[in-house]
Amino acid sequence: MIPVLYRANETEFTTFGLGALADAISCEVTEERNGAFELVMKYPTSGNNYELLANERLIKAKPNDTAKDQAFRIYRITTPLNGVVTVYAQHLSYDLSNIAALRWESSNISPTLAMERVFRETATPHNFTCQTDYSEAKPFSVSKPQSVR
Repeated sequence: MIPVLYRANETEFTTFGLGALADAISCEVTEERNGAFELVMKYPTSGNNYELLANERLIKAKPNDTAKDQAFRIYRITTPLNGVVTVYAQHLSYDLSNIAALRWESSNISPTLAMERVFRETATPHNFTCQTDYSEAKPFSVSKPQSVR
């Protein structure tokens, strides 16, 4: 699959955004269990969309042969070396690290309602949603403000 570049505020990923990055020399995604989920792409400065690459923009790419396309936020673009830059991006879910969940507690709440409340009661607005397959109600609390992620 050819990676596709999007504006930083994109939420749909149904179009070709700012353009396909067909000139990419390589595009690899690393996913570690309970660890990093990152994209590293080598892109030539002579590539059609080189001028559009910028920090905070998003790249949609297929992380492996069986997974659905995923969005990755660019956080670093190296200085060109021999006409090639290296683009580093982390999975869009890492944006949740910058959103604080506020304190609250419940003595008996379903996981679905708990996650809805965690995502609703944050210090800053966001467009993230969450879903779960768990259904058994239990006590749940956010004992101190902390990252939603």
